[in-house]
Amino acid sequence: MGIKEWLMTFLENNLFLKNGTCPICGKVLFVTDNFLCRQCDEELPKINNPSCQRCGRPIFRSNRKLCSICSKQNLPFAGGYAFLRYEDSGKTLVHAIKFKDRPNLGIWVGTRMGKAIAQCEWGKEIDIIIPVPLHPNRREERGYNQSERITQGILAGLIPLSPLLGPQYLRRIRDTPHQMGQGREQRLVNLTGAFCAENIEEIQGKTILLVDDVLTTGATLSEAAATLLEAGAKKVVVATVCAVAE
Repeated sequence: MGIKEWLMTFLENNLFLKNGTCPICGKVLFVTDNFLCRQCDEELPKINNPSCQRCGRPIFRSNRKLCSICSKQNLPFAGGYAFLRYEDSGKTLVHAIKFKDRPNLGIWVGTRMGKAIAQCEWGKEIDIIIPVPLHPNRREERGYNQSERITQGILAGLIPLSPLLGPQYLRRIRDTPHQMGQGREQRLVNLTGAFCAENIEEIQGKTILLVDDVLTTGATLSEAAATLLEAGAKKVVVATVCAVAE
């Protein structure tokens, strides 16, 4: 190995993160445990109270416990947490996790989520954490399931709590079309029968945390949660990186 190659290898291994740059602004990152530059991290559109007690979506009137969607729809969630509003740098962050080949960014975000989830009133009740699965065709196209990576991070952030990581308990059996730009009714039609539960004797009577990247209408999480409840789960709570405000 020549001196130039040796120097580049040294720099890559010792000065830069594996993903190299802040996914939001593109700034080069030197050795740090953070995957975002300081300014972008501070400016993330974090969801603080008030938020919907059922899905975690941000709401704008402190005298309400549920968002407008959860107050109108009988969503099958017993509780919810969302880390960011789905806007500005929140959108950019999710896009990087999903489409820019940055699975480790998903783990890092998930770890931060896990620490917050541990403080939720239902956090200590979680028995199993299940990521919303991708169809094998979509997974092959992307190379990984971003929700699985987020879930791995959540599990790490929940220490010393020790729920089971259970991607094997939920399978996507229909390759549904991309949901972007579709309303709730069309999303529900697309997702009907999209999931099936596996090894159902192991999820019966359990409290399950269901994890996805974005909460928009709630159609995907609703169908997945209903599948788990029909299989005998005690209750399902949800967590997402981002949620669309009501």
